[in-house]
Amino acid sequence: MLTRWKVGFAVVAAISLMMIAVAPAVAQAPTGEPIVIGYVGAVLSPGTRPCMDAQRIAVDEINAAGGILGRPIKYVVADNKGDTSLTVEGARRLLVEEKAAFISVEGRTEICLAAQENSAAMFKQYPHIMVFNGPMGSELTARVVDDYEKYKFSFRDWDPEPAHYAQMAYFWGTTWPKMFKGGKKVAILWEDLAWTTMWRQGIDYLSLPPWEKMMEETYGYKVVYSKAVKPRGTMYLPILQQIASSKADVILYISSWFTDTESFVKQWADSAARNIPVNLYGGVAQTADFWNMTGGKCLGVISSFTDGEVSLTPETIPFIKKMHANKIPTQIHVHLAYADIYFFKKVIETAGGTGDIEKLIHAMETVETTYSLGKMAYESKRIKPFFHSKVRVDPEDPMNTTYPGVFIQPMAQFQKDGKIAYLGASCKENEKIFEKIGSADNYIPPAELRKK
Repeated sequence: MLTRWKVGFAVVAAISLMMIAVAPAVAQAPTGEPIVIGYVGAVLSPGTRPCMDAQRIAVDEINAAGGILGRPIKYVVADNKGDTSLTVEGARRLLVEEKAAFISVEGRTEICLAAQENSAAMFKQYPHIMVFNGPMGSELTARVVDDYEKYKFSFRDWDPEPAHYAQMAYFWGTTWPKMFKGGKKVAILWEDLAWTTMWRQGIDYLSLPPWEKMMEETYGYKVVYSKAVKPRGTMYLPILQQIASSKADVILYISSWFTDTESFVKQWADSAARNIPVNLYGGVAQTADFWNMTGGKCLGVISSFTDGEVSLTPETIPFIKKMHANKIPTQIHVHLAYADIYFFKKVIETAGGTGDIEKLIHAMETVETTYSLGKMAYESKRIKPFFHSKVRVDPEDPMNTTYPGVFIQPMAQFQKDGKIAYLGASCKENEKIFEKIGSADNYIPPAELRKK
């Protein structure tokens, strides 16, 4: 006969065994040599810091789930302060001291070209993958086609200038006529950096015209004002006075996160041009923070907007909620930066580790993942400058054909109290995704919004 103590022990033991049997599996902590992923960018930049913060979250998630092939990720940042020489030095330090397997570089095309040349010189001794997080300059990937062996380590998680012709054609031919009701006079401001040069001059080797010529000859617009302006520190009031005198119906500002669009919008709202609608091309206007950055003076401004909790893919709302919980605004490149980490994970798993750079490069060229704005994949057709850039348009027909579902970019307008009104997609191929989100009918002229 069992004693009371023995009976109790037996019961406890049985219960413990049952709990072990039904307990969920806990990921084993990753061990071994870390896989180093680095990021070179301006730590204090409102466009770059969110990318770093998002990548840190992705790294923490992967490490908590067991790492990559049982190895932990070590994430290291090098602050380039927006400077070319600091970018080169930061990338060099990540390779030599940290033995980084993957390096993301943020910055203007000119900065990234310098980092790319440095990596090409170091690649044989320090094999690695370099991803450009944001720059658009065609040179970065055109040279991959011209000299594959030298630059095969280079990839761009954005797309080159020719990939944006189809988007703009859609705006000018479909979206703008619905919003502006016949307004045909356009004022254009160009951020005066390398990435806008091709759009201003045309792309001869692809037989793509300058944007102004395309607007006028194909879509019937009249460009009544055009000016290249420096990215930051511009005094816009004299420019806005000239635009008002031109009687423009819309202002198109080809901007990026380097542009002080917040200063532009503040001055626009108090200028003689305040009733001329503004369509910003890109930058921090893609997030809800822009409302506070401008003190609400962005009322009526149109921009692509990637900071809203709308279901573009199964990953969108979970990602946005996660970023908002961590106070991270999600402009386009934040989506891409976070997605890059999970893409690297799949690349490493596909290649069976980080030891064979040729296998890693092949995996970069062939792997696909789904992220918050569509499909993450790199163009495999050896057509410059699309090869090794994120897929977006058919490189054999960049003027007309966008791949559906690979890059979903909502257009929106800031309305009363910072509310976002969605105006539609950025290409005909993604129109169905927006049927329940919004349409150009939601647009309200700035003067009417101020009255309300």
